[in-house]
Amino acid sequence: MISISLLCFSCSPFMLLGSMGSMRSDDPCFHWELLGRALNDMVLERLVPEAKLDSFNLPYYGPTAEEVRRLIEAQECFILKRLEVFNMEWDPDMNREEVFDEQESGKFVSDMMRSVGEPLLKHHFGEEIMDDLFSRFTEKVIDCIMTEKWQSTNLIISLTRKDSA
Repeated sequence: MISISLLCFSCSPFMLLGSMGSMRSDDPCFHWELLGRALNDMVLERLVPEAKLDSFNLPYYGPTAEEVRRLIEAQECFILKRLEVFNMEWDPDMNREEVFDEQESGKFVSDMMRSVGEPLLKHHFGEEIMDDLFSRFTEKVIDCIMTEKWQSTNLIISLTRKDSA
């Protein structure tokens, strides 16, 4: 997709989720881990066949800024104009001065994850469990929000094709 957009434009900025280099998939408040725990609860309650969960694989990797820089340089097709790293709360309302509503925030984060993950999950597990799954996920998010500071690491990248530099 990046190469297609760069065919039309000489410069293309984009953003992707990254890491600071210490991301653990078993972090108790990692978003995909929470979703996996919600699915596992449904398996334990016999709402989802265990074989379905065992056969589901959703690899996720958030690169560090240095990994992205090395990859771009190794490709030798682009000039890296800018690479910035910043952390952002999952819910922009987490730092507001008024009273923070964990329920509302949990639903916001869950809806955001649902928009990303539901097509893959629905294809593998079936549409009939989606409402229950994301309701459970919302509760797990709320539990984490009350004990953890939820942030994601983002990489802002601006590239230029070498032949147009």
